[in-house]
Amino acid sequence: MKLAENIKRVAAEHGKTISSIAVEMGVAQSHVSRTINNTRITLQDLERISQAIGCEVQDFFVTDSAKYVCPHCGRPLKINIE
Repeated sequence: MKLAENIKRVAAEHGKTISSIAVEMGVAQSHVSRTINNTRITLQDLERISQAIGCEVQDFFVTDSAKYVCPHCGRPLKINIE
């Protein structure tokens, strides 16, 4: 999975959109989109984006194939077994 897809997945899990990330960072939405899709994204950019989302940078590199997410909003689903 590409880094850009992971960033978008983590953002969705936290209820964030590219627009809301841009507002948090104080930049234009197009700037965030270009930064996320840049193949040469810097650690500083990753840190700023993670702060805007409310996650850790390493979350962008962790994939959990066992995690279930809502197909509509992308938020994680909690499954309780009784």
